[in-house]
Amino acid sequence: MRNDDMMDEVRFAEETPPASSEGNGAWKVMIVDDDDFVHKVTELTLGDYRYQNTPVQYLHAYSALEAKMLLDEHPDTAVILLDVVMETENAGLEFARYVRREAANSFVRIILRTGQPGQAPERKVITEYDINDYKHKAELSEQRLFTAITAAIRSFNDLRTIDQSRIGLQGIIAASAELFAVKAVQDFFVLALEHILRTGRCAGLSCSEFGLVGTVREGRVEVFESRGLFDPGDGFSGPARRMLELCCATSAQRRLHVLEKEFAAGFYNSHTDQDYVLYASFGRPLNEMEQGLLHILGGNIAVALNNLFLTEEIVATQREVVLTLGEVVETRSKETAQHVKRVAEYSYLLAVKAGLSEDKAQLLRMASPMHDVGKIGIPDSILFKPGKLTEEEFNIIKTHTVIGHSILKNSPRRIMRTAATIALQHHERWDGTGYPHGLVEDETHIFGRITALADVFDALACDRVYKKAWPLDEVLAYLRDQQGRQFDPRLVDIFLANIDGLLAIRATYPD
Repeated sequence: MRNDDMMDEVRFAEETPPASSEGNGAWKVMIVDDDDFVHKVTELTLGDYRYQNTPVQYLHAYSALEAKMLLDEHPDTAVILLDVVMETENAGLEFARYVRREAANSFVRIILRTGQPGQAPERKVITEYDINDYKHKAELSEQRLFTAITAAIRSFNDLRTIDQSRIGLQGIIAASAELFAVKAVQDFFVLALEHILRTGRCAGLSCSEFGLVGTVREGRVEVFESRGLFDPGDGFSGPARRMLELCCATSAQRRLHVLEKEFAAGFYNSHTDQDYVLYASFGRPLNEMEQGLLHILGGNIAVALNNLFLTEEIVATQREVVLTLGEVVETRSKETAQHVKRVAEYSYLLAVKAGLSEDKAQLLRMASPMHDVGKIGIPDSILFKPGKLTEEEFNIIKTHTVIGHSILKNSPRRIMRTAATIALQHHERWDGTGYPHGLVEDETHIFGRITALADVFDALACDRVYKKAWPLDEVLAYLRDQQGRQFDPRLVDIFLANIDGLLAIRATYPD
């Protein structure tokens, strides 16, 4: 998948009006004046004033104290028409100071109206109290009041739009950082869906809003995560049919769609030949800013997901190479190729149960198949000898640990360095009588201790050219006998507590 394929087609709906002041869908204008006549005249003068086809809601306060309480209740107020002299000579100015400093409201536009200009000199008021406009009551004709209110609401809306864009972009930056850190595809899509809905401001989903992530197979979307109202068994009629059609089209075209009320994106994982889709329906028209943010987020999701797909493919390739090399070594030494796969899966299960992180458990899973790679340096006459080895021959066999370590240790790759440690230490014993270095207890790396237990279990429980498989009860008895001697006692307890899972692995990879 090329990232620019995702961006070939981005469709935007016609521009929708910006959202008005929150609450009841109206621009809130607060009139603060101790003269009731001023309140009535202001409303009468403005009449049925509308800005961008949205009406005004008037809020009335007759003192600075009432104004503070009203602002606390309506922090989304767009404009304050403020008198200076009310309960005190400077009550209006003190309220203006409260708005900017204590309430920390920098969006609301304050228009100072005074009948006593000398009481509040214009230049001083504008600079010291963060007043946006200064009017004499006598000069506020219908046209001038209309002009002042329109300019103030426009300024308020522009400021809030800029702030919402800033918050949205900060959210996208944070979301991108989180998305780039995810290592599992399904986890990635679930997180991406959460951020898409959040960007579309759908945190409180209504009955008409939902989102989903899924795969597309034979013209149907198989959902593995959804939010909001979604019933995959509804026969795909109505809105669900629209969702299905858009998901399938998006998947087929590998494109991103930001529509009037919807978001959809399709992604293709070449490593698994699988199509994935993200879909969200917001149940309301998205404004231009929201569409733009979703476009940016969708692009970032595409880049992060492409990196995740590439990483998965690299890891899968590395694992296949490691397994193949391990199988070649085991086949040469007359072991079955399935042995290294079982040891890898046993080791992963034990690592998880022992409390290792998923990252470390996966690393062990990938590296453990190389534990016997050093056997390629052992002469055939010794490696394939049907009878009992002499002490000298056994000492040569023991060098496969050092040979394996020397082969792998100089690689800069994390997997190879880990495999080098395992190759060197998987014949060490808990009591210090192992080889090549006689390490005691946890001087042996946890990876070496886990692989040693997994390797011995598989060797005893499966047929070999030189022996038949031991009965399970005898294998378990041996492990208990060697607990605290050959094996880490804690790991043996974990092993015995999870024997069913280990046997399931053995059944999955039979010889």
